[in-house]
Amino acid sequence: MSILGELEKMLIYKLDDKGNRSGEPITVTINPEGYKETFAVEYNQDQPTNSSGTKPKFVKVKPGDFTFKLLFDSTGIFDIVGLDISETLDSIAADIAGFNPFKDDEADESNIVDEINKIKELVTYKGEMHMPYELEIAWGSLNLKCFLIKLDIDYKLFNSKGYPIRAVATLTCKDSTADKLREAEVNKQSPDLTHIRRVKEGDTLPLMTYRIYGDSKYYLEVARVNNLLNFRTLEPGTELFFPPLNKTQTV
Repeated sequence: MSILGELEKMLIYKLDDKGNRSGEPITVTINPEGYKETFAVEYNQDQPTNSSGTKPKFVKVKPGDFTFKLLFDSTGIFDIVGLDISETLDSIAADIAGFNPFKDDEADESNIVDEINKIKELVTYKGEMHMPYELEIAWGSLNLKCFLIKLDIDYKLFNSKGYPIRAVATLTCKDSTADKLREAEVNKQSPDLTHIRRVKEGDTLPLMTYRIYGDSKYYLEVARVNNLLNFRTLEPGTELFFPPLNKTQTV
C-alpha cells in the first residue's frame, strides 16, 4: 500500500427520477488534474419608453457550469508512472523513455472502446422521460448533481488495428442542485410576483418598495394600489400589497 494512502477515484453516477443513484457508477481510471467552475450573471436590458437609459437590472445568477477533462489510456504507460515511490526519478524516466505500447500482441489488443462507450451512455435518453440522465459526480470534497450539456471526445492514439488506446473526454455539466435551490429562493423573492408585507416600526413606503423591487421609485404605485391616503406615516402591523412589477413601466 502506498505511504500516501489509497488513491480515491472519481465516480460518476446516473440518477433516477427521484434523484437517487441508479446502477453501478463509472469509475474514472485516471483522475483529472483539475476542473473548471463557471458562473454567469444575467441582467435585464429592457429600457422604459422615452428613457435616456438606466442601469441594467440584476435578474439572477445562472447555475454553475463545471468542465472536466478525463484522460483514458490503455497503453500501460501509467502503470510505469505508478511505480514504487522509492525508485529514483532517473529510473522512472528511463522506463518511460523505453516504453513501447506495441511491443507484444497483448498490448496490440488493448483499447479504450468500452470505457468511452460508458461515457457516451451519459448523453443517451432516459426511457420514457425523453431526456438525458441527471448525474452525480463524486470526487473528494466535490459532490455535484448535474446535467451533461456537452461531451467532446478527442482521440489521441490508436493501436495497429485502428482501435483508440488514448483519448481525452471533455464533459461540460450544469449544476442541477443549485438551480433547484435558486429557483425556490427566486420564487419567494421575485419582484415579478405578488408580495404581502406587514409594516414594522421604522418602515417607510419607499424603503419597503426598495426591498421588494430593488428600486424605491415605485412607491407611488404601491400607495395607489393599497388606497393609502397618507403614505408618509405607516401604521405598524398594517399589511400592504405589492403587485407584480412591470419591468418597463415608469411612474
